[in-house]
Amino acid sequence: MYRAWMKLIRAYLISFAASLAAGYILIEWFHLDPLKLFEISTQRLAVAGSVFEKGIKFGIDTGVLLFVWNSLGALATISFIYTASLINPRNISRFPRGLRKSLAGKSRMKALCFLPGCSKIEEEPVRRLYVWLMVPLLGIILLGAECGFIVSTATHLFGSYLTGIMSLVPHGVIEIPAISLAGAVAFSGHLLVKGAADNNSANDVFDYVQAYRNKLPIRAIALFVILCLLIAGFIEAHFTHKVVDFFTQKPV
Repeated sequence: MYRAWMKLIRAYLISFAASLAAGYILIEWFHLDPLKLFEISTQRLAVAGSVFEKGIKFGIDTGVLLFVWNSLGALATISFIYTASLINPRNISRFPRGLRKSLAGKSRMKALCFLPGCSKIEEEPVRRLYVWLMVPLLGIILLGAECGFIVSTATHLFGSYLTGIMSLVPHGVIEIPAISLAGAVAFSGHLLVKGAADNNSANDVFDYVQAYRNKLPIRAIALFVILCLLIAGFIEAHFTHKVVDFFTQKPV
């Protein structure tokens, strides 16, 4: 679990640094409009923005909205360790049968072969389980890439790397480890599958994942993550902008 958590945090930092450098190159070398790059990098957040606008109209605090949004995402990430059983071919006759049949298919999905480690796994259900539990890693890489581009554009819009970074740091030092911890619940299962896939049958691998899930203190982890996201949400809503304003103030 700890190893999975550290791997996700490291993946975020690497993705962040890579997209920060890419943003700098696109703006400085290829003269891409920083505002356009900012719009592209925040396009996924447009849905959240519309929800927040409606919530604010009803008088809901922005910190509460951020907390709820991030908590739902974290809980959805944790749920991957539970929904992995949908891929188990032994459960294919259970409800919802149609969904189980589509997820636990026996035909080899060629698209999965492009993901690291998939080509070495022979049994298709195990390959699908392997990818299913890899989703938190892909999600944290996407989050790191978005944040890196946001910082690179903010740097050019406000003229300071420090300003761009400080737009993330106050709440990010709590939020990113918390989101990574939620992802580590499922991603640690992915690491288990990675180690067990070569020498065990598909049934054994699914049994190992279920036994591992039952041992995890998932309720305690979820409560801790939610508490951290509550704190991070209020910091982002009521404190981060003050830090950014401080660094963007120009001396008279």
